[in-house]
Amino acid sequence: MSKRKFPIIALFIVVCGISAGTLGYFYSEYLHNRSEIQNLQEIAYEDSKVSHSIDSVIDDKSNLSNNEKSEDFNKSTNNVEIPVDIKVLQETNPDILAWISIPDTVVDYPIAQHPMDDEYYLKHGPDGMYSSYGCPYIEICDEQPFVEFNTVIYGHNMKDGTMFASLHKYEDKDFFDDHREILIYTADHVYLYEVFAAVMYSDNRIPYYFDDAIVTDRKAFLDSLSTDIVEERSYISEDMDVTEDDSIITLSTCDKKLRDKRFLVVAKLTKIDGQDVEQ
Repeated sequence: MSKRKFPIIALFIVVCGISAGTLGYFYSEYLHNRSEIQNLQEIAYEDSKVSHSIDSVIDDKSNLSNNEKSEDFNKSTNNVEIPVDIKVLQETNPDILAWISIPDTVVDYPIAQHPMDDEYYLKHGPDGMYSSYGCPYIEICDEQPFVEFNTVIYGHNMKDGTMFASLHKYEDKDFFDDHREILIYTADHVYLYEVFAAVMYSDNRIPYYFDDAIVTDRKAFLDSLSTDIVEERSYISEDMDVTEDDSIITLSTCDKKLRDKRFLVVAKLTKIDGQDVEQ
């Protein structure tokens, strides 16, 4: 072997070794994430249905403050069956506050909220261990999640299609029309939302850019769903009336091509514990 070829071969071996190690790391992380999620799903659904006593009569909430809405929603008089046991999940991680499920999709995950660090679950799984998959989460500013005007839920757009990657399927009108329901389970309630918008949006941090406590900010956010978007990759349903007095959730994930944009799926709260939410 000539002296010239030896450095080339040595470099090739080093590159192959690094590549193999990198691929092995990511594959190991993929397996860990899949195992972790499957384990949590088994724990969450183990009891099949969890029964709690809950008030399902919702009075006109259009004039209530967020705190009053929360108190109204959490009165306990009627029974409802909740298929996910959040309290059991909180024994594994107290930061888990809810579970999100979009029927007929891979979205079936816990939702976490770190008490001090908004970005913690960008790089930590629901077990609190480091993970590039992260965990769907909401930010600290959401003090009354799921009943305030807009609860923003973040999740990664993973290449393997997990986490919130499938949100991009809502760019297709047929998929949008066939997957309008989103379910949120908490320890006490089942919240049903109906999707009304799927838009390519700016990367502004919505909870800090629009203040839920200010009526004009709530209106401004709803207006922005029609104006601050990439129209050719956005769809807004015209069959729903959504106002600043509603409660909505916004699912947010990144885009592989437009790195300065976020893709949002926005849905209106329509039922709590099987009962219509009145306006």
